[in-house]
Amino acid sequence: MTTLLQTLLIETLPEDTDPILRSYIETVLPAMEREFALITALGGSYQGHYQKLVQQGNFRADEKAQRWSNKADQSLLVHVLNALLTAWNLSQYLPEDLQLSEVEKRLLCLGITLHDYNKAVQGQKEETAPPKASEIPQILQVCETWGEKLNFDAFWQEWREYLLEIAYLAQNTQFKVGSNTVISNWEIGDFEVKIDDDRRLDLPLRHLLAFGDIAVHCNDPADVAIQTGGDRLQERLESLEINKKLVYHRLRDCRGLLTNQIHNAVVNFVSKIDWQPILYFANGAVYLAPPNSVTPSLDEIETAVWDSLIKGDESHNQKGLAAYFSTGDVGFVRDGKGLKVAPQTLELFSPAELIRQLPDVVKAKVANAKSPATGKRIEKLEIPDDEKKRLLKTADLRADRIAEFLILAQREFFEECQEYAPQILAMLNLETDISPAETAVQSGGVNYGWYRVAAAYMAANSTLDLEQVADFLTDFADRLATWAENNGFLKQNSSPTGAAFTSYLAQYLEVWGLTESPREFENELAAYADAKVTNQAICSLSSGEFSAEDQLDSVVLFKPQQYSNKNALGGGRIKRGISKIWSLEMLLRQAYWSAPAGKLEDRQPIFLYIFPAYVYSPQTAKAVKLLTKELQRMNLWEVRKHWLDAEMQVSGLHNLAWRDEDDEEAEAGRFGKHQYSVRDLPFMAMTYTTTMGKTITDAWVEPTFLALALPRLLGVKVVATASQDPLYASDKEFLETVKLDGAAGFWNLLGLDSSLRLDNLQNALERLLIAYSIHLDNRSAKPDARWQAFNGTVRDLATDVLNVFAIANESLRRDKREPSPKEVDRYWKFAQIWSQGDVMMEKTIDFTEDLVRKYRKFYQVDLKESSHAILLPITKALEVILSSPTNIDPKDLILQGAGQLHAALDRQEVYKRPLLKDKSVDYALRQQQELEAIHGFMTTCVQEIFLGQYKGDRALLQENRNRIKAGAEFAYRWLHFQEKQQSQSEGK
Repeated sequence: MTTLLQTLLIETLPEDTDPILRSYIETVLPAMEREFALITALGGSYQGHYQKLVQQGNFRADEKAQRWSNKADQSLLVHVLNALLTAWNLSQYLPEDLQLSEVEKRLLCLGITLHDYNKAVQGQKEETAPPKASEIPQILQVCETWGEKLNFDAFWQEWREYLLEIAYLAQNTQFKVGSNTVISNWEIGDFEVKIDDDRRLDLPLRHLLAFGDIAVHCNDPADVAIQTGGDRLQERLESLEINKKLVYHRLRDCRGLLTNQIHNAVVNFVSKIDWQPILYFANGAVYLAPPNSVTPSLDEIETAVWDSLIKGDESHNQKGLAAYFSTGDVGFVRDGKGLKVAPQTLELFSPAELIRQLPDVVKAKVANAKSPATGKRIEKLEIPDDEKKRLLKTADLRADRIAEFLILAQREFFEECQEYAPQILAMLNLETDISPAETAVQSGGVNYGWYRVAAAYMAANSTLDLEQVADFLTDFADRLATWAENNGFLKQNSSPTGAAFTSYLAQYLEVWGLTESPREFENELAAYADAKVTNQAICSLSSGEFSAEDQLDSVVLFKPQQYSNKNALGGGRIKRGISKIWSLEMLLRQAYWSAPAGKLEDRQPIFLYIFPAYVYSPQTAKAVKLLTKELQRMNLWEVRKHWLDAEMQVSGLHNLAWRDEDDEEAEAGRFGKHQYSVRDLPFMAMTYTTTMGKTITDAWVEPTFLALALPRLLGVKVVATASQDPLYASDKEFLETVKLDGAAGFWNLLGLDSSLRLDNLQNALERLLIAYSIHLDNRSAKPDARWQAFNGTVRDLATDVLNVFAIANESLRRDKREPSPKEVDRYWKFAQIWSQGDVMMEKTIDFTEDLVRKYRKFYQVDLKESSHAILLPITKALEVILSSPTNIDPKDLILQGAGQLHAALDRQEVYKRPLLKDKSVDYALRQQQELEAIHGFMTTCVQEIFLGQYKGDRALLQENRNRIKAGAEFAYRWLHFQEKQQSQSEGK
């Protein structure tokens, strides 16, 4: 079974990809995901680093842990994969004499896989320090060990013969730190250089590896120009005789679809001057450019970006906003008074263009065939009865569409034009039947006259069907626009949105070689000051950075201003507005997500903003794009099943149906060329989840799982939030791996931080999946998961680990059955995992197991017996404690309890008393052993449970009585199965 990342890469790689790279992805990558996904190459928590460094005896543990944790997270999996792919991509530009042979390609792959073997060693639980550069035998041993773990055998059977070269490259990837480049030092024992020319280990191989390793440490496109790492990358290019230079573009922020559209448009535009992207970031890209490359002007770039945004890019199968406007998907709304046009629509298109688009919009929006408006309005007109009777025969949806076209065109483009009505009547051949004055008849703000005109036209052309009416309107709109243009009746439209977009690019877009534009601080300050004026709209998303206007229900996705009567006394009314830039973002979301304007909030969306861990190679960027494009709704019942079937290993999540097409086998190159646009990359990828009429808990259960699972499976970083704003402008600001912004209450009850570093991810994911599984198993009724009760489930688990078993018993009693061995083992593992890191819970689990072991010495029953029979000793002990006088001496309580328990055992069959039935021992001795075991058990119950854990509080003990018994019963069953398995294995 292929992994999710593996499948995505296989499908997005071009069909002509080198077989060696494809083989690496098929063989080594899955093992690398298993071993490297949770090891930090960069970043990580301070506590995690500090503990490991202390264990290894590092005297600078505090300083190093602090320095490492101040960097953004990046897993060793992502570090190695992107470094390899970057080095591989760069190798395609090598001059002919430096081109890699097949053996060298394999050495490149395996050398860079192990180039951070020291971090792999440090990431293990063993207290082992990695070998030093001079310790050649140890380095060779470490590389061989990791090669076996990472399935090198399946990738290259002869890899051990080249172990020296692999270890040499791994140790000497960097040209300064930890180098040992004297090849003779490595020829020890039976190891000798097998490659024909050992100089090629240095050039080109070491230089390629170094380029890839340096590149994946960059966390901003501008690093290639302003950081020393950029100089080192350029040095590697020169050493490799690659006649290219590194250039970049970036934006100051990440907004979502708008900024991704800008990035892709820039990538597409600069490709025409041979800028080839090699690294992608959330906020830009780095390119290999010809050495004499001239940067295009900002005006050229702005024009290209705007055209791509509005008109799209046919060469890359990208639709622009115009395609969605023309079909009425966005930019138009319809109410009881007919069609209306959003102001942005009037800004983005010329009047003539809009007139020609209106027939498609009318066809999409006017679809009330069951209740047409024309007939109702004809009835209210004061016209002769015979005419009314004739018009009513064709007063259907066809007439509605013609009428609404005529009304909308007049209202938006010809309101002051006296020639409009006569011209329309002439074009419809109705100038002798209806006068221009009669077309202006109105009632309640609705123009009834044009409904009369539309009905009259249909009466004269009653054989036309809806498709023919659509064709007629298309031709009619074109003739109307041509007439208006020829006679100069159309006003020249202005585009404040276009001007705002131009200003935005001037301030936010940075391209290598262009002089930085001024930040226009004065304009920003003026916009902020204007927003403070009473009743002046303030952009809900960008505050005062850009001038704002009142939000429109036809544009924005969030709900209109609410609670307007809840303003502070003496304060101005705060109006919820939106800027032109965010209006564009909202239009794109409506278009590309088919999100209903003004109604998305009702569905309680939680947005997932997916950032690269520092950088994407082009291959991984395409893989992430494919997933976010096809990510389907998660079925948490299936999530639970796959995870449990994999024995609670994350590997089970790979088998989920993550995409709509996951039922198909991965096909190499399926999206490599034509079906998948290589230009339309995610930069900061986005997706969202919704619910309808559910609680906040319902809204968060799915995105919480996705936020934790995607970083584990793809190596990305995820922000989950209800905010339309991504929170971070780039990966550089986002140190953690997961950020849950405003999560539902169950997250805090889980005892987890809202910001998770990479080394805390596994524990968080396990705790979440345990809580989901226990809830779905016991407090739901499939298909209704009853997530509204999930907070209670998590609260119970957080209160006492024994509630794991108490909750399980709820379901077992309801179903009137006993747990199977598999269930018992599962819930015992749940409790062990859940208690990890909590000293009290760990002690509770250990104590419960020890307590049951103590009474199993003198009392054992078959599991077919009732729960009461299984729990007889603990039940009797608790009864004695709870019913005893408050002033009783603990010793007397122990003796009393032991006596009553012994008396209860005397009433049981002898085969339930293992000490007493052992006839190999003298009977008197057997009795004494049983009494001692009973006394020891009762001592534990009194001293450690009653007086220790519950401080002698009988009420508290009574409250927790059922939890103790639930835990004891599961412990009894678990120990029984463990002993049974052990005896069976010994019997074999």
